[in-house]
Amino acid sequence: MRSIKIILLYILGFCISIAPILIYFIANADKYISNGYEGVKLASGGVIIACILLLKVTGKLKIPSAVSVFGVMLVLSYLLDAILQDIMLFSFLALIGELGDIVVQVFINRLREKQANEKIAVQTASKLEKIINGRV
Repeated sequence: MRSIKIILLYILGFCISIAPILIYFIANADKYISNGYEGVKLASGGVIIACILLLKVTGKLKIPSAVSVFGVMLVLSYLLDAILQDIMLFSFLALIGELGDIVVQVFINRLREKQANEKIAVQTASKLEKIINGRV
């Protein structure tokens, strides 16, 4: 039951991270998508960014070198060319999403710590019970 709560909190963190950008983009989609090709490029870039955010939220994002960083930046800047003029606004919206995710991560860490403490408490209680039953 508790692992379901953690999974749901990870999903909530991901949704909070991406929601401000997604809402603004959907509200202004006609400004950014002028033809089908632009739509495909933006969708591809959006999927890549969503995957990166998902890895970041779950704590699995590890970028090994500057070559990787600049390669990802090159690909994303090509795919997201239509929204580059509004990059400051999108960065601000991403910051809002990240701050929301930080709040969710606090709850995830508390729940994980509580689970670990309960597991330790159960193990300690069973060991004590064995010791007491062995002496009586």
